[in-house]
Amino acid sequence: MPLPAALVLLSPEVDLTESGDSFETNRLVDVVLPTSLMPNNLLYANGADLAHPYLSPLFGDFAAGFPPTFIQSGTRDLFLSNAVRLHRALRRAQVPTELHLFEGMPHGGFMGAPEDMELGEEIARFVRAHLPALN
Repeated sequence: MPLPAALVLLSPEVDLTESGDSFETNRLVDVVLPTSLMPNNLLYANGADLAHPYLSPLFGDFAAGFPPTFIQSGTRDLFLSNAVRLHRALRRAQVPTELHLFEGMPHGGFMGAPEDMELGEEIARFVRAHLPALN
């Protein structure tokens, strides 16, 4: 199966081990996801290793034509560390990637604030740039 032409990842959950520091620092600060999802992660994994790349893509291999990737998060997002660490991993693999962080934004955005409009415009620009057939 071919890889997609590009990826848009909004507040991505890419580390089911919850090893990034924002799982501590943003706990009770993120108004959308104020606590750990570890019970859900364990249930979803059904006994499999949470660090396996199929469950936690952060620990995968991003070589061999991985698609350009747009990543968004906020400074109050429980998954902020996921976004930052994924961005760094993609950069190390020389994958074209953009990281968009918004001040004070919780997981999933502001639900209609001006920053959400800005995010929508940035996503549209990215998609147009990587999917020319849409132009």
